[in-house]
Amino acid sequence: MKKWIVLFSLSLFMTLEITAQNITQKDGIYYSDNKPYNGTYTSVDASGKKKSTIDVVDGKANGTVTYYYENGNVMESGAFVNNEKSGEWTRWDEAGHKTAQAFYVMGKKNGTWLIWDMKGIKRYEMNYAMGEKTGTWRMWDEKGNLSSEKSYSNI
Repeated sequence: MKKWIVLFSLSLFMTLEITAQNITQKDGIYYSDNKPYNGTYTSVDASGKKKSTIDVVDGKANGTVTYYYENGNVMESGAFVNNEKSGEWTRWDEAGHKTAQAFYVMGKKNGTWLIWDMKGIKRYEMNYAMGEKTGTWRMWDEKGNLSSEKSYSNI
């Protein structure tokens, strides 16, 4: 019985070693065996803790991405389209409190961005149109009172 367990464990380890892929990144493109990678790439730190997961298509980040804190909690999540940030991106602190919400189109800041402090009080509201500051930007103090406004136009 012990021999069987040892042999099974050894064969499992060898199978995992053989099927493990060595994925590299060069100039923003992910490669496996010198070919553009397709699948979900998970990066880990030296101790084996997950740092990120990224959906990859034809070597480019394409789909969801999640970054992690050392404690395993999610730090940030969003999506890429053709290697560029797209759609909603959300950030949390290490305790899991939402601290920021941002939007992108073709890698450019677009839409209303919000930032909250550790107590959950909204501190900043910023607006972008294809990477340019626009609209009214607002800032609140630590008590949640509006403290300043500034207007931008992209004329």
